[in-house]
Amino acid sequence: MYSIIHALISAILGLMLAIIYSIKYRGTSVKVWNPKIAWIRAFIYFSVCNFIFAISGTLETLLSQPFVPLEQLTNPFWLLYLIVCFLYIFLAYWILWSRMTLTFDRQYYLFIEVLFGVIWGISTGGLLLSFYHLWRLTALAPWMIYLLSYLSLAVYQYFTHDYFWDVYVSPEHDTPRSILLKTGVCHVPNVALTLGFLTIWNNYAIFLLFFIFALTATTIFQKFPAPWAKGEFHAPMVKPGILGLYRGAGYTKKTQNLK
Repeated sequence: MYSIIHALISAILGLMLAIIYSIKYRGTSVKVWNPKIAWIRAFIYFSVCNFIFAISGTLETLLSQPFVPLEQLTNPFWLLYLIVCFLYIFLAYWILWSRMTLTFDRQYYLFIEVLFGVIWGISTGGLLLSFYHLWRLTALAPWMIYLLSYLSLAVYQYFTHDYFWDVYVSPEHDTPRSILLKTGVCHVPNVALTLGFLTIWNNYAIFLLFFIFALTATTIFQKFPAPWAKGEFHAPMVKPGILGLYRGAGYTKKTQNLK
């Protein structure tokens, strides 16, 4: 029942925001970054993620599981793997990611950034968890489920970040070099480690918490503006990608946004 309510609320919210965006902001240039528009785009995306999270049966499975089964708490390998994942995410996102991120002297809105990061983590983490959940329903061997889930997550994350999030949602916060470094040092190992944790122990809640922990850090350290923030903001630099669609390029002093 809760999954149905969750799906309905997500669908209604997403539709309402899509109508508002279509009427007021459709056609906004990628050279313009406006916090209110960015929040609307983000919450349309969050609504889609949560709708899939609910209708795929993933949310229902999550709610039916104990948060941490007793046999896991008494398993030293589980505890070790949990600590390794936590420490890696902390090092990768709360330390390294923050040092590789441009903020252009944007103001902190800490409470709002934490709120946005938690919602982003639940939404994206829930969607990625749904990929695993659907592959798990095939009853393939665990190593095949891991491999297919990883490939699905990697392809999805690449296209979503490169062609949507880093063009239409986030203000500029990267350079071409930091994009490569964050991919290799933060994003790829994070997915590989946490998906391994999920595949071995099937613990949906912990996997979701890992993503909330990581994406809250990225929201804080890029100083994601509140929707009411005023001022001039660096729009993401873009370049043509597949089929000529815009993709995030990263900031350099020599490049300019395409029209």
